[in-house]
Amino acid sequence: MAKTRRATTRLDSFAIAAGSALGRLARRIDSLTKRREAISAEIQRYVHQAESTLRGLTASKPAQRARKAARKTKKAASSTRRRTIRGKAAAKRN
Repeated sequence: MAKTRRATTRLDSFAIAAGSALGRLARRIDSLTKRREAISAEIQRYVHQAESTLRGLTASKPAQRARKAARKTKKAASSTRRRTIRGKAAAKRN
């Protein structure tokens, strides 16, 4: 006995078309989700790089200030010493 082929009705055609459309929609949503995840991962990588760069900049500021203050102190001490030495030399000449 041969199988008889069932005629497709409008309802069957509609169900097939709807299933196909839903499948395409699900594939597009999957694709968008994957892209969004890739983009968010890239943004997070940029944020981490920026944070480390900014941390490096703020960490170097106090060290630069300390070096600048040390230079200022040294310069002031040497100029005071020069004035004192010049004063003594002038006093000896007189």
